[in-house]
Amino acid sequence: MIKREEKMMNIPDRKPRRAVLVASACVITLAGTFGLIIQAQRVAGATVPSATMATTERVQIAINGMHCGNCARGIKAMLKRTPGVVSAEVNFEQKEANVEFDPSATTREKIVEAINNMGYKASLKG
Repeated sequence: MIKREEKMMNIPDRKPRRAVLVASACVITLAGTFGLIIQAQRVAGATVPSATMATTERVQIAINGMHCGNCARGIKAMLKRTPGVVSAEVNFEQKEANVEFDPSATTREKIVEAINNMGYKASLKG
């Protein structure tokens, strides 16, 4: 009944306009997403040029005082926030951490000290 009244009053059907609006919104969203990806790639490329990549070192650290997997996750999270640390894996069962770090930004001793400051007993292995 309403459609018939709209046609009699020369009111256009709104479905085609709605479809155009939805399609436009999708295109704008996709364009924005691709723009963000491209921008992120540019930023990533600008901050770490491959010619100046620093060499990293690895250190294995014994950790006493961990009581559960959450202790290991907390230590790992703290290590990842530590300046100079590139990556960290902490194993509760083996009571140790394997840490990759940039020697120009931190030292093995500072990494051990950071773990000790959390209340654990850390020491260099091997």
